[in-house]
Amino acid sequence: MHQYKFQIPKRSKELRGQLFSYLYKHCDVKTIERPEEIEIDRYLAFSHPFDDWVFDAISKDRRINFFHLDNGYIGNHRHKTPLYYRISYNSLQNTKVRPPVNKSRIEYLEIDDDLWKEWNEGGDYNLLVMPNNSNIFKYLGEDYSTWRTNTVRHYDSLPEKLIIREKEGKRRQRFQEILPMMLSAKKVITYHSMAVVEALCLGKPIEVLGQSAVQHWQGQFGFDRKPMLEHIAHSQFSRKEYEDGTAWETTFKYQVEQDV
Repeated sequence: MHQYKFQIPKRSKELRGQLFSYLYKHCDVKTIERPEEIEIDRYLAFSHPFDDWVFDAISKDRRINFFHLDNGYIGNHRHKTPLYYRISYNSLQNTKVRPPVNKSRIEYLEIDDDLWKEWNEGGDYNLLVMPNNSNIFKYLGEDYSTWRTNTVRHYDSLPEKLIIREKEGKRRQRFQEILPMMLSAKKVITYHSMAVVEALCLGKPIEVLGQSAVQHWQGQFGFDRKPMLEHIAHSQFSRKEYEDGTAWETTFKYQVEQDV
């Protein structure tokens, strides 16, 4: 890892310093505060939440290779504060499914009986997990208000009943409230919400309207979910794994070196 050079926005360092501590100790890292300081030969590593100028930079200059960090997909509902964080290379979510590296990581996923069910396509409605208006829409080139209006209109026109779940409340509260709704749904629809990962774990079909780590499996039913779990396990890591370098070393092997 010592051969790699990074640049980290000051806000990311202040809010998620633990996730970047290994890089500061073992790599050539500089902290930046404005887009003019970005160097093309350095990896840009940033975490959510972040300043708009970061999104503007990676949107306008595709030469910038970056890592985006955010809350993990599975397991945080069992902790008062997030323990797991996902990491994606040159994407807001790790959408590319690749062969696992070294050995399986599925054992590191905190999956319990509440989060794992057999396949079940029965349900009373389609569940649309509505995203907040965030700069993710700007990055993907869409206007939130227009997207929301058109999306609701489309699904309202279908014969299946539609229930809209607004994205609100803290993570654990949202998890407790949304799981029963997903279990009673025929299909779970999201833009980029982690709800589709949970939906697949609960044995429900999914539809992704934006970007998701599990978009590869949308529209499918009854498949072997082990490759999906392996992909998620290679895309999220505990705080300890960020500190000891496991997260970064695995990410380079799984995402960067296999980025074809």
